[in-house]
Amino acid sequence: MKKEHVFSVIALLVIWQVAAMRVANDILIPYPMETLLETVKLFGSLSFYQTVGATLYRVSKGFLLSMSAALILCILSDRFLVVKEVLHPILVIFKTIPNISYIVMALIWLGAEGAVSAVSFMILFPVFAGAFSSRLENEDRLLKEVKLLYPETFWYDIRYRIIPNLIPELLASGKTAAGLGLKVGIMAEILGQVRSGIGRSMNYARLNLDTAKIVAWTIVIIVISVLIDRIFSWIQAQQLKEEQ
Repeated sequence: MKKEHVFSVIALLVIWQVAAMRVANDILIPYPMETLLETVKLFGSLSFYQTVGATLYRVSKGFLLSMSAALILCILSDRFLVVKEVLHPILVIFKTIPNISYIVMALIWLGAEGAVSAVSFMILFPVFAGAFSSRLENEDRLLKEVKLLYPETFWYDIRYRIIPNLIPELLASGKTAAGLGLKVGIMAEILGQVRSGIGRSMNYARLNLDTAKIVAWTIVIIVISVLIDRIFSWIQAQQLKEEQ
């Protein structure tokens, strides 16, 4: 960690401590040490890992489904103009619908358990589809000319042109989509009151006015998001090494 980052963390902790001392109310602002102890308790319990696993499972389903659907539709739109024309207004509609509308509609249609994956899908699909479409549309002009001069079979084109071209974009958009999907998924868990998950635990802490535990779960979400970001960054670095 850089010195500047360490200084920023220390400054935030000092401000937090001073604010907690001034307010002197654990419900409004818990002390940093109290929150740290709650966080350590979370990591030390078996139910914590079951809770995190339930949330990651739901979000991962939506993530993989949205990525797969976007990949298939973008491949088809690259090959067939009619698919591209149909896909464009769908993406526009998906992007303009507020996230809360997705959550409310999914809860009505699918119930609490199914809503999380569905919401993740509906929000992440335009992220992937937009990124894939942009990548294929901005393909090198020379490659497009070669494709016109020497047309190949559909499957050959997918394997040797489209997939290699989309892998860097898949990793870049996947890094963004994973963090977004986690946040939206937990929001859906809170509103849907699922039987198990980070959202349920945070909602339960809210009902008990346990602000320290809410902040502790927030720290957990940040840690998970950072780990996901690091994993994608590592994969991107490995890919760059292979290309060199």
